[in-house]
Amino acid sequence: MLDSAPPEPPPPPPRLTGLRGTLHALRNFGFGGLGTPFADYDSFTASDGQVIPVCVLGDGPPLVLVHGVGCSHRDWLPVARRLARRHCVLAWDARGHGSCRPVHGSITLARLAEDLAEMLDHFGLDRPVLVGHSMGALTLMQYLHSYGTQRVAAVALVDQSPRIVTDDSWRLGLFGGCSAAMLSGLIAGARRDLAETLLNEVGARAGPWLRHQLGVDASLGRMLRRRLGRIDVRPLLDLAESMAQADFRASLSRLDAPLLVVLGARSPHYAGLPLDAWYRDTVKHAQISIYPRAGHSPHVSEPLRFARELQRFIDDHA
Repeated sequence: MLDSAPPEPPPPPPRLTGLRGTLHALRNFGFGGLGTPFADYDSFTASDGQVIPVCVLGDGPPLVLVHGVGCSHRDWLPVARRLARRHCVLAWDARGHGSCRPVHGSITLARLAEDLAEMLDHFGLDRPVLVGHSMGALTLMQYLHSYGTQRVAAVALVDQSPRIVTDDSWRLGLFGGCSAAMLSGLIAGARRDLAETLLNEVGARAGPWLRHQLGVDASLGRMLRRRLGRIDVRPLLDLAESMAQADFRASLSRLDAPLLVVLGARSPHYAGLPLDAWYRDTVKHAQISIYPRAGHSPHVSEPLRFARELQRFIDDHA
């Protein structure tokens, strides 16, 4: 384990400077990833009746790509198309994301892990490589905790801590300082008034000009409030509560499958935190890859490098 001394405070998150940054920040809260499925897609029906679309590309040993909050299968397409030359690549739209709407009931990590197990059964996948980004990485951690590694050839986790909330003994969660109370307060506020809670959070990271544009009297602020007001946010907030309660540190310490950990050095969630050292100390056989110029989504910003490194990892370990 890491030394118990607290790490140096992480650098402040980058200041938002325009509409693109605002939409990116809202997407990180889970409000994006809309649209219709990619043309080459299939689907399966989960045990509770939820129909889950899955993009399927290529032929060969199976490779499953699991996206993060606010994303969809489309975020994986630049990587998936490259890896489909040698693999059968499957990338779903998780519940409440992409075209997997409306949602049956609430969303939790346990339900997503069950969906993953049922997807492996439906498609008859034999020892797939599992790759998860952000929420998708937590989904894989939950799957491994619940179902073990018997059906898994290898695992890759992209820019994700095993526990997102922090306390005096754990500083490697979101931003190096996001307590359970802080996250609970944000979730409770979003249940009361989604638009104001999210826009206040985004505005806190914005410069004066953008903060003004997000106000109730500005056209951008009015448009975002209208759009956010149409969203049934309850399933995503149930998911946020589930992620806040999750702690996979102990189960990862027992992981016996090959593991690749990919981290973005400029991640707004974990930049400046020694998360790489924690993985090295906790999962001795883990392979760590740090992308100096990438943020939270290295597979999106550098898909060619990501696909090459993942294929090399698979060749070596799976």
